[in-house]
Amino acid sequence: MPAQDAQTAELQQTLRQLLEHDVLNPDEDPHLSGVLFFCATDERTRQLIERIELLASETLFDAKGRALPERMHAAAVEGVRIKRKRKAPTDETVIRIALPDKGYITVSTARL
Repeated sequence: MPAQDAQTAELQQTLRQLLEHDVLNPDEDPHLSGVLFFCATDERTRQLIERIELLASETLFDAKGRALPERMHAAAVEGVRIKRKRKAPTDETVIRIALPDKGYITVSTARL
């Protein structure tokens, strides 16, 4: 299995784990990768989100910082939407990973 396929499979597995996990979100903050959410949630939730952010950064962008739609589509598991945000700084690519009934995770990179 090529490394990219393995990373995509690991991202899918981690997304499923987060979907099954009872996320502690006392402030009902939809931005799961935000600083305020990280301060309010539990350690397991933080670990899962950090892992998703890392895997998404490695998998969903090319070397020039552009989003890879085919990989975004391949990584999405049932119920999860992965889309490139159109309203982003001109020198940056931002991807939003929306998890039903939980919130969203944003991952960004600089464009070269």
